[in-house]
Order: sequence, then structure tokens, then C-alpha cells
Amino acid sequence: MNHIVVISASLDKKERERVEQLSSRMPKYKFLFLSPGDFKGPFKRLRYNRAARKAVADSCLVLASHAPEYSQSLPVRPLPCGVDFEAFNSAAERNLPFPDDLFNIKNPIIGHFGELDGNANLQTIKKAAEAHPEWSFVFLNHLSGPYELPSNVYFVGEKPKAHLPAYISRFDVCINIANSSLASPENLYQYLASGKPIVSSPHPAQALDYADAIYLAGTPEEFIALCKRAIGERDAWKVRRRVEYGRAASWDARAAELERTIKELSV
Repeated sequence: MNHIVVISASLDKKERERVEQLSSRMPKYKFLFLSPGDFKGPFKRLRYNRAARKAVADSCLVLASHAPEYSQSLPVRPLPCGVDFEAFNSAAERNLPFPDDLFNIKNPIIGHFGELDGNANLQTIKKAAEAHPEWSFVFLNHLSGPYELPSNVYFVGEKPKAHLPAYISRFDVCINIANSSLASPENLYQYLASGKPIVSSPHPAQALDYADAIYLAGTPEEFIALCKRAIGERDAWKVRRRVEYGRAASWDARAAELERTIKELSV
């Protein structure tokens, strides 16, 4: 009973990073990976093969990247997403290296990194950039597609995770413009750890948990208005609250949550 089963269809790079973060903090547990292909037939009928059945039966916890898909047939918990709190909290300091590709971009800078999942995101940005040419929108992404965007929208390419805090430290506002409930909350947790003002769409659902400390925008008009409020934010308590939320999403906290869950299940 000292192993944790992780069910994932793809086990992509991000999922591997999550498991590595957890396993490094939970050394007495072995993490065992299974894919849906290890199970025969629909999960709801529990016709999975003997080895998979034994692995699940002998485990102390089952995690899945898409827990709702399996929750009707197996007692699974979602594979948690967390943040390297110390690294991203350092973005609150202005003594990090100044990124070269931001030197010629004027403030205020409204910044984004993470996945972009559709044209709706960029339409919102286009409207905001046209309405406020004095703002700079910086994306740590590559622009794909034949989009025509105003000159105050910059795509500076993806950056290694270790470099992200230096960029956040130069952002005046961080934005999350996901338009899918399946979007990863990872960048949201990283923003929170920095304490920076955040304007976010209601996606993913985790954003709603922080409604008292971030600005939730459901329409392009709300997005523009809330960016303006975020730029002028002077509420120190909101900074502290965001940092508290970021700390609660740290990998240390996530590992502690799983330890408590394992104890509860063993009672």
C-alpha cells in the first residue's frame, strides 16, 4: 500500500513534471503509471486486466489527469497542478534580470504566458489594444495564424520556466484569457504566487476560487475595464491575498494534501 497509481492517456511533459514534483516531496511512495489502454472495456464496467486491477487494489491512492472521466468507476482524485512558489514569488522583487526583449516595450505591460486556445482570446486582445494604444500586451508565445493585431501587441516567443519570474516582475498586470474549462490552471497559480494583479476569464473553474483577489472578466468590455482597474490597483491586501493563494497552491502544499487524503482513506 505504498504506491500511488497515476492514470493518464498521454502522460505529456506537463503531467510528468507534476508527478516529478509530487514524488520528490513524497519519497516513501512509488508512483506507478497506467494508461486507459491497460483497462479492457469501459471503465464503468470495471473490466480491466488483472495486472491493472491488482495495481489499483494494492494502491493507497489513484490519481488521474482527467478524474471525472473515471470517477464513476474508480475512487480517483485529480492529478493536482501546483506551483514552484519560491521561484514565482521572487517576481515580486524588481532585482531579477531585465529581459532583453522587453527593453523597448513601454509600460504599462499587460502580460500573458501559457496556452492560447482559440481565436476568441486574440479578438479580446485586439479590442483592448485598439481601445488603449498606450498599453502594451506581451505574450510569451509564438503567434500562429494570419492574425492582424495592433502594433502594441507583442509575441516574444516561449521562454524556459526558469525565466518566467523575470518576465512577470516586469508585468504590471498578468492576464489569463483561457476560453475552455479544460485549460490548465498552472499559469494562474504562477501569477498568484507573484502577487501581481490578475485579470482572468472564468476559465478554468479554479479562477472562480480567487474572485476576491483577482478580476474576473466575462466579456471583452469587462476585460478592458478590469485591466484599467488592475493597472491602477493600490490595495495591498489584494497582493497579500494573492500570495497566500499562491502559497496554498505550492507543490509542498499539494503533497501535504495528498498525504492527508491517504491517511483519511486508510482509516
